Amino acid sequence: MFARLELPFAAPRSSVARDLAVAAVVGALAYAVSCVVIVPGDVAKGFGIQFQALSTDPPALLGQFPQRVLGPLLAWLCGMGGDGFVSFCRVYAVFLLATVFFFCRRRGAADVDAGLVTLAIALTAAVQLYKDHWVGYPDALGYALFFWSLLAAGRGAPLFWGLYLLNLLNHELAAFLLPWLWVVRRQAGAPWRGDALGAALAVGLYGAWYLYVKAAAPGQVFNASYFADHPLFPGGSVVVWLMALVHLVTTFGPVLAVLAWHQHRREHGRERLHLWLVAGGVFVIFCIAFDWARHSNLVVLPLVLASLRFLAAGHRALYAGLVALGCGLMLWIPPWAPNAWPTDAIANTSVLVETGMIVIKDSDYFPGTLDSALCRWLPRVWPMLMAVLAVGALIWGLGWALARRDGARAG
Repeated sequence: MFARLELPFAAPRSSVARDLAVAAVVGALAYAVSCVVIVPGDVAKGFGIQFQALSTDPPALLGQFPQRVLGPLLAWLCGMGGDGFVSFCRVYAVFLLATVFFFCRRRGAADVDAGLVTLAIALTAAVQLYKDHWVGYPDALGYALFFWSLLAAGRGAPLFWGLYLLNLLNHELAAFLLPWLWVVRRQAGAPWRGDALGAALAVGLYGAWYLYVKAAAPGQVFNASYFADHPLFPGGSVVVWLMALVHLVTTFGPVLAVLAWHQHRREHGRERLHLWLVAGGVFVIFCIAFDWARHSNLVVLPLVLASLRFLAAGHRALYAGLVALGCGLMLWIPPWAPNAWPTDAIANTSVLVETGMIVIKDSDYFPGTLDSALCRWLPRVWPMLMAVLAVGALIWGLGWALARRDGARAG
């Protein structure tokens, strides 16, 4: 049904132990390299303040979203809650990078190729954005858990759906990736009845936790009722979808050409659906949530899969060049710096705020209707928006051209 990737844990136990050890070293080194580009901040920002508050005493269900307990709970259990939480979040980044390396090795990549993919992730938004903009967010932990779910795709249902439950406890956005994970299990040939039970148990247990928190948490704000009362769809969602595209182009850059290449190589078959299933989940998330600079970073999941195929096709030097070019461009025009152009330039011209209103230059507030988005918001950001989307089209076109060239050589 799907172009099958190598199943996890196919190597001897000693090889797994060796890869885990090397992964820890490579993950730490890749994070250190990323810190040369962006020095990590030491003060929580935005929702990071809420996560930090929760980490002081997770059983007390503090803050605006205590249902997202996993990251703060781990910090608290390690004695790094409260003042130590921001530093502990750097562990999540290293854990993500080590996981990416280990994942690539388990899927058959050579050390150098696994290291290249790890470096690519270290130098792009899934790691770098949390150094300045979103300090104190445990999002990297969720990304890492998704990779561990991929590694566990050929294992038993309790392990796979147990990892999914952990991811739900980290952030409920995992619910929107359930269709993708279901396809992952079908690709691995797992019995669907066991998966139906496992998925139901994971969702049911999380639902029970969510209802308990909603009833007991004194300061919870971000729950289902909040999002129902502050709808974004349709106009607000249009704004967020377009801002997410701007974010992807500016914070992942040329390496996105690898995704395009993967999509245009027919031999990869239905494996190409991974991109669209993950993107579809993010697309739906943005019908209710406005965090375009966070949730769109889930593109790292299909990006790593595509990178493995790209490198296996013999494009090591080209991949390294795309990563280096992207890093150079981001040093030239830092997309994560305060008031960064063009992302913050567009956002400062018009920002979708959590009340479901579109704000223009702090003077014009109007509902996030489709008419408002298309007729009042879009004309004001059109020049900058089109410039960024044109760059994105060029990146995609590069991937398409590489795929065409490879196809011609194979033919």
